[in-house]
Amino acid sequence: MKVIGFKRADFMSKEGAPITGYNLYLSYPITGEDADGSACERYYMTDAKLARSGYKPHVGDEVNVSFNRFGKPDIITVIK
Repeated sequence: MKVIGFKRADFMSKEGAPITGYNLYLSYPITGEDADGSACERYYMTDAKLARSGYKPHVGDEVNVSFNRFGKPDIITVIK
C-alpha cells in the first residue's frame, strides 16, 4: 500500500479521554476481470500505535498494515 495522504485527527472518547492520531489514506492497485486501476482505504492510527510501530507518516511511503484480532489496524511498517 502507498501512503497518498494523512491528516491529524484528535478527538475525545465516550469516557472523555483524549485520543490523538492520524487518518492515513493508502492506495493499492486493483486488477481482475471486473476491476482496473487503484483503490484507497482510510485507516486511523493513534499516536501510541505509530510510536510502537516506529513510523512517522510520509506521503509516498510503501507500507504494510497489520491488524489486531478485532480487525483494527495495529502496526504499520515501511516496506523497503
